[in-house]
Amino acid sequence: MLLQYIHIILLPHAVIYFVKCTSPSCSKASPQHDAATPMLHSWDGVIWLVLPFCFLQDKLFPQAIDYLQKVFQVRRKSGPILLSRQCVTNQYLRKKDDPHRYCQGSCADITKCGPVIVPEHHLQQCKVCSETGRSCGSAGAPDGKGVEGADFVLYVSGVTTERCGQENIVAYAAYCQLESELDRPIAGYANLCPNMISTQPQEFESMLSTVKHEIIHALGFSAGLFAFYHDYNGKPLTPRFASGLPAFNESLGLYQWSDAVIRRVTRLWDIRGGVMVRHEVHLLVTPRVVEEARRHFGCPILEGMELENQGGMGTELNHWEKRLLENEAMTGSHTQNRVFSRITLAIMEDTGWYRANYSMAERLDWGKGLGCDFVMKSCKFWIERQRQSRKVVTPYCDTVRATPLQLTCRQDQLAVAVCNLQKYPQDIPLDYQYFDHIPDVSVRDIASYGGAVEIADYCPFSQEFSWHLSGEYQRNSYCRVQENQPGNIHFLLALFLPLGASDPAGPWTMYSETVHSLEGLQNSGNIHNIPRFSRNPSWRIPSWMIPCWSMSCSTQGLTVWVQDTEFQCVHTGQLLRVSVRVNDWVYNGVLVCPACSDFCSACPPPQQLPPLNSTRRVPIDPCSSSSSLVVTLWLLLLNLIPLLAGFILCVRN
Repeated sequence: MLLQYIHIILLPHAVIYFVKCTSPSCSKASPQHDAATPMLHSWDGVIWLVLPFCFLQDKLFPQAIDYLQKVFQVRRKSGPILLSRQCVTNQYLRKKDDPHRYCQGSCADITKCGPVIVPEHHLQQCKVCSETGRSCGSAGAPDGKGVEGADFVLYVSGVTTERCGQENIVAYAAYCQLESELDRPIAGYANLCPNMISTQPQEFESMLSTVKHEIIHALGFSAGLFAFYHDYNGKPLTPRFASGLPAFNESLGLYQWSDAVIRRVTRLWDIRGGVMVRHEVHLLVTPRVVEEARRHFGCPILEGMELENQGGMGTELNHWEKRLLENEAMTGSHTQNRVFSRITLAIMEDTGWYRANYSMAERLDWGKGLGCDFVMKSCKFWIERQRQSRKVVTPYCDTVRATPLQLTCRQDQLAVAVCNLQKYPQDIPLDYQYFDHIPDVSVRDIASYGGAVEIADYCPFSQEFSWHLSGEYQRNSYCRVQENQPGNIHFLLALFLPLGASDPAGPWTMYSETVHSLEGLQNSGNIHNIPRFSRNPSWRIPSWMIPCWSMSCSTQGLTVWVQDTEFQCVHTGQLLRVSVRVNDWVYNGVLVCPACSDFCSACPPPQQLPPLNSTRRVPIDPCSSSSSLVVTLWLLLLNLIPLLAGFILCVRN
């Protein structure tokens, strides 16, 4: 299932700007006065009625918040946090040299952050002016005690909203109040859609990355906040009017950012038929993002990091471009193995509000070191250039998804994957028609073929996937999740290990020396025409049973483990012939060695590698456990003793 992320940007009247800081420590701090980033999460009172509350409160949110508090530090402390009250008419006034905002007429009875009612003790006293604006002052209950020891308040709810009705929306989040000094968000909310919450162990990492993703939107990665970013010295990157606000873009429904934050550029874009078109993209051009993007792709002339240009409101401009950073966690959909890279940490620093701990950045392999042609041109250009150079087209692919599946390994070798090139019901947009020829596809249909992830500019790539049985989710193909082991198959129970993947070089077979019931295999719907009971049959193992393999690193390089036998990979592409016994079953096949550098931080140079095809144990002989064979060998040895004695006597004489 493809999860697309829709970031909610509240309309200006729903966001409270210029919230006065209540602490003397709010004066602008220099970078050396950075402080840790505590975050309070406050639970909506009805969440426990509709969601697995203990799972969220004790596991999911604590882990997400702990991670974010280690990654980001606020450059200026703002506590205690006291939020402003909303106005009945959404009209407010500001007085010269007065940091407060005053409601025109009266304050609302309740103040909400998204769908959550803000507790009274989190609120400042109502500040109100008369209709004419001549008489202003305080009214109603005094200031609450506020939120001590936090730099951001996250209100968490679990309400089935209209947005939850959109396809595959798990959660969404937004900011709701910004402080007055640097425009930093100090309050936001996250709503989890009850019908999409899963407590299945194999889906926990996906849920966790989703929560982190949404909170990062509320903290600063949002098109609605781009116009409020500051430079390293605290100066706004976008000019302000006398009101303190930037210009408002009516067509976008957003405050308009300056060219110091985002620029529109035109790329020369190759498409099918030898045609080149002009393709417009938006680039985030703040200093640290530019630095990290250039370093990641190995492109010194790259102007900035491309933002998403598809997916509609809430996805466009609010995420990194999927084509270029496929599994980066802040792209617009969840496809596989999401990581929070240095590029995402860089944008949070470039808000002017945070310092990032880059030691917490996760490794991103997609696009790394592939150069300017990869990051600045279409995937058609890249695929054809690689073909002409007789190189693999990775990270893209060009094999049509069909039955039976042609499985491979994902780029990072951590999942079994399939190329997602597919046929659409109609022609895809011209800018994304990349193929002049596809085997077994007629010319008239070529224009309807593209990658399954539209927001990746229809570029096809190898993608992990899920298995379903009778419409129910069973597992996915990611190797590092223990629960992805299908326990009803002996082979996979033993060999589907959560550490790595390797391409099978050909079909695997399995056979048994004893009688077995195959009813479980028949009922799976994946193996057909097998007798219920049989002796010594041999079957080709179907694609849904392809396992992952355990990998380890040593001074000798990369080792692949199959059961308790280790096979040394000497070079990339080396074929390992494997034969293993699991209970009464024997499995035979061939594996292809991945590159040592895909798994190990240090690999020996070629001259130090051990001999080819070395293993620590001889592959299993199917007959090795036969008791009659053991007796025969002992009798043969005993019969050799007289012959040996006679030979010794002859030598002495």
